[in-house]
Amino acid sequence: MRSLRKGVTLWMLLTMVTVIFAQGLTLDFEKDEVGKAPKGFSFALTGNGKPGVWVVRKDDQAHGNVLAQTDADPTDYRFPVAVYNDVTVKDVDLTVQFKPVSGRGDQGAGLVWRYRDQNNYYITRCNALENNCTIYHVINGRRQAFKNQNVKVASNVWHTLHVDAHGDHFMVTYDGNKVLDATDGSFKDEGKVGLWTKADSVIYFDDFSISAK
Repeated sequence: MRSLRKGVTLWMLLTMVTVIFAQGLTLDFEKDEVGKAPKGFSFALTGNGKPGVWVVRKDDQAHGNVLAQTDADPTDYRFPVAVYNDVTVKDVDLTVQFKPVSGRGDQGAGLVWRYRDQNNYYITRCNALENNCTIYHVINGRRQAFKNQNVKVASNVWHTLHVDAHGDHFMVTYDGNKVLDATDGSFKDEGKVGLWTKADSVIYFDDFSISAK
């Protein structure tokens, strides 16, 4: 009887976690310590150069604590990635607010999904120096774009990036407007999700929202 009660309790807890995750999880970094890496993340590097430095910083009153990638190594083929450890999913809605702070070569901020390792994943990013949004697959460390759209991306302004990933169909919205609608079958299995920058980009991120579909 005791084993049955334990089994029922475990089932109820798993059901509650599933429901909560389906409704959405938002990481706002308010409980993380300023000056240190946030809890629940691991960090990787695609390409060359220095690994990223991901720390929590204080921003304006509206945003409070934010996650910042602060290392401005100008190596061109350098992509620091912050991977959220607690979610593995295939079909997902991801949303993040980002602010391009600085970068002479790049000011790119992105969302990552179906992450297998630092060399294999999907990523969509917007770049304040190029004024565009692009979606890529990264296969064996090689980044290949398969859809691009020119849009105005202002520096030192908060923006919102969202991707709806379902099967091989991906729809990207930027500041509330649909900018990319693409299909690709490179990665069919579930993977981690995360945040991404390029080269010397110093980027702030906030309100990273994850919702399974």
